[in-house]
Amino acid sequence: MTANPLGFAGPTHQTARTRHGWSKALQLSPDLYPGVGGKRLRATLLERSYAFAGGCAAAPALVIDAVEMLHAGSLVIDDFEDDSLTRRGQPALHRVIGPGRAVNAGNWMYFRALELAASALEDPARTAALVGRFITVARQCHEGQAIDLATRVDEVTPRQAQVTVLAISRWKTGRLASLAAWCGAHAAAGDPQTLRAVAAFGCRLGICLQMKNDLDELSELLDGSDRCDDLINRRVTWPWAWAASELSADEFAAWQHRLRRSKEQPVAYRPLAKDLLAATHGRAVSAINARLDQAIERLARATGIARDAGPLAAVGDALRIAGEPTRAEALP
Repeated sequence: MTANPLGFAGPTHQTARTRHGWSKALQLSPDLYPGVGGKRLRATLLERSYAFAGGCAAAPALVIDAVEMLHAGSLVIDDFEDDSLTRRGQPALHRVIGPGRAVNAGNWMYFRALELAASALEDPARTAALVGRFITVARQCHEGQAIDLATRVDEVTPRQAQVTVLAISRWKTGRLASLAAWCGAHAAAGDPQTLRAVAAFGCRLGICLQMKNDLDELSELLDGSDRCDDLINRRVTWPWAWAASELSADEFAAWQHRLRRSKEQPVAYRPLAKDLLAATHGRAVSAINARLDQAIERLARATGIARDAGPLAAVGDALRIAGEPTRAEALP
């Protein structure tokens, strides 16, 4: 992590007084600073991809901070668009400083991410490629978010639920994880084959991350959390897609009707969350673990057995799910 990843716009903004002004205006939660909050899966993925592609010593800190900054900015904007109550156990930023300032802060983080990326590498051609990749992925993530915002799970067919959730996961979470992996290999001057392989691996890992996040929100709701954005906003998530593959069309429609009848209070959604978890846990375990195995297999096949993919593949171990009963199944 760099000493001052947030930075300021130029030399005139380097005084202590001006820094305080910027900090007060943005008022970012400490959890949103690069290198502090979250699982840091993308940072780890970047570092392992850097080593996998032949990088020496540590991956460039500016590249890591750029990816983390882009991700943090997306969390701020997503929380505003979802009207979330919390993020990582703290009030969502727009609920602390207001929607206008939160959107400004999230957008600022996007631009700061590009600024960090533009100064991360010495070679101009590789720098241009890095910045171009950031811009493309940021646009793709917004397209995935647009699908997420525009689609309600209580208005789709079972087949549409399955297709839509994969598209959302691929373009939002998948592309950002893919960016992290690609950046690591690119910083190490990896060959084109390696860049393609780690980017594809990152995308597959990102899809698994979204699967687990969707499950975790339901589990945490049953544990007493007030965060149930996906249900309140009628989002198309993986538990609904898995339910669509297990239930008849009439049964799926009945669950959609239950969702529409629920009041916008967390406690009202807990019975539905319990049933969703109970009905889909087995499918979730097999789907996530099979995708992780497939991602590792394709990475090894694309890059050859001479290269040790173990440390890179191990990034996905935290996403694996054991086959024990869920909390929902254990509840009376």
